[in-house]
Amino acid sequence: MTSPRSLFRPCIDLHNGQVKQIVGGTLSDKSPDALRTNFIARQSAGEFANLYKKHDLQGGHVIKLGPGNDEAARDALSTWPGSVANNVVAAL
Repeated sequence: MTSPRSLFRPCIDLHNGQVKQIVGGTLSDKSPDALRTNFIARQSAGEFANLYKKHDLQGGHVIKLGPGNDEAARDALSTWPGSVANNVVAAL
């Protein structure tokens, strides 16, 4: 019998053009000051996509949380065409 495995799905969450991990429920266009983050990366979205490419982490996606993320999303998508390219989600 084989044991079940988890499959890592790489994700690049973008907010105001930066890769961020946002605390759930704090992102709101009505209360922008309520936003809290767990992590804000110094690396660009393209650098994260390149890291995923280097380690062949398939099935990733880019999430654009609000406006101001198009350039960062294009950076990630152009780094590894065909991998994350078909998985862009816009929210808010």
